[in-house]
Amino acid sequence: MTQSSRIRLGGSMTAMLMLALLSFTVASAAAAAATIDGDSRALKKKSEHKDPVQTGKPICADPDTNIFVALVSDTESYDDVVGIVKHAGRRNPDAEGKEQRWVLVKEKSNAPKAIRNSLTGHYLQLMPDYGVSYPGQGEHVHSVQDDLQLNDVPYINFRLSVAKGKAGWHTVFIRWTGGDEIGGGDSFFVSMFRHNKHGYPNNQELVTGQRTLKPAVVPITSGAMDFAGCCYDPQTHACPCYKKPPSPSECSSEYFIGKDRASSFGAQCPVGPGVMEFVKAPQWYLFAGQSVGDIMDFAAEPWDGTCEAEGSNTADSGQDFASWELEQGEYDLRIYAREDGTAIDAIFVAGPDADAPGATQTYKAGDTTFCRNYPAYQKAKKRKRMFKFSFVGFLVVASIAFGLFVKFTDQGQMVGSRISMMYRSIFGGGGGVAREAILQYEPMHNNM
Repeated sequence: MTQSSRIRLGGSMTAMLMLALLSFTVASAAAAAATIDGDSRALKKKSEHKDPVQTGKPICADPDTNIFVALVSDTESYDDVVGIVKHAGRRNPDAEGKEQRWVLVKEKSNAPKAIRNSLTGHYLQLMPDYGVSYPGQGEHVHSVQDDLQLNDVPYINFRLSVAKGKAGWHTVFIRWTGGDEIGGGDSFFVSMFRHNKHGYPNNQELVTGQRTLKPAVVPITSGAMDFAGCCYDPQTHACPCYKKPPSPSECSSEYFIGKDRASSFGAQCPVGPGVMEFVKAPQWYLFAGQSVGDIMDFAAEPWDGTCEAEGSNTADSGQDFASWELEQGEYDLRIYAREDGTAIDAIFVAGPDADAPGATQTYKAGDTTFCRNYPAYQKAKKRKRMFKFSFVGFLVVASIAFGLFVKFTDQGQMVGSRISMMYRSIFGGGGGVAREAILQYEPMHNNM
């Protein structure tokens, strides 16, 4: 082999090496982009407890019914965020500063006073049972951010993914029951957040609900109304107000609570019959009390859709439905604790044109509508994977073809010499190298 041939071969090999390096770099970038989502989810486990750890998998609507379903026994369907008791109250002052969280509990079918009829034999319950409430006994929520998000209130986080073409009004139904050994233990707040373009978890937007009306209320100690007290219902935990003490036939003296004591747990009273006020953009919905009472049975009122927009009383009005208009994107549906002992079994979110759950609607373990479970999602994932491998394969084949072109054709050798000249002039470290490359090129050019 002549020196000129060796130089040309060296130029060809240099070009092939550069292209191979380029192919490897692009392929590595594609692989890194494909795995970044999984890596970021793993890193979120290190988040502060005020933010959801986001290890839960996204939930999609069933493409046939447009319904999202999440069972808490499918533990990948949610994240639970620890809370801190800041206002324990007089019931249990020793609970001040202690942690509470939503704990997965196995149903005890033989226990005389136990929660029963969960869908799968497991449910979430806010524990330990200190008999406390959030944001504090006698206090009311005025802002989701100030009174719930930043107040260390424990919550459950469900991640919903609204697909393209599925935007519209979404309504949540919750399978839950009271389950408290101290007090009612039967209330919680629900809010919706959207992941915005700035990224998760610190940049989220509160999604407000549908404009609605609710009964206008005032604190029971309001001087303008002059209430005497309220009659506590131990089953529904409602406390209807009276302007004068009721007769024993109307309310047993055992359950009549004077206004000063009633104000300590936040009792509120209607301004008057039919007096309403607008809630223009509800930040939260209160689920408090059920029509069947606190009987610790999920099946008694299997899918509760009635609540109160921005409610904060001992019982919700039952005149609202938790609904949000959602665009395509990622969302967090959060269930914030109000009373410990409350138990959650499953959620059911009906998208546009979807049907409400029937009284006999049940599910089994594994029925959570994870995005990965559906053919449409699998096809999209397969297309993405095929594109990645096709792109990498194209680069490899193109690199080999170009290398053969450079090695075995005169035109290719000329191109290889040009690339070699450019490479050596930049990285070779001297003009002598550049001149050598030019000398290689000129005889070849003259012979063409």
